[in-house]
Amino acid sequence: MNRELRRAQDRSLQSGKKQKQIAQRKKVADKKKADRKAEKKGVWKTVVQFLKDVRIELKKVIWPSRDEVINYTIVVLVTVTIVTTFILVLDLVLSKLLNLIIA
Repeated sequence: MNRELRRAQDRSLQSGKKQKQIAQRKKVADKKKADRKAEKKGVWKTVVQFLKDVRIELKKVIWPSRDEVINYTIVVLVTVTIVTTFILVLDLVLSKLLNLIIA
């Protein structure tokens, strides 16, 4: 008889634990749903906050002066011209070699 009572008590405790677990799962699920709704409502708020942050960060940037921009532009144009000329010469030389080999 003693064992039966203990088993009955254990079963009632286990069912109580299961009910608590189920209740906790429901709370978590409800919280997730609420968070999703908050995210949907807060999309525009997050976009606005992002743009504000971008503006703040751009104020921190040290922009180059006009002379620096001109110098950098000249360096880029000269570099592009040199690389383009090198590729052109290499292409012409290789095409002439190929024509000599094939013809």
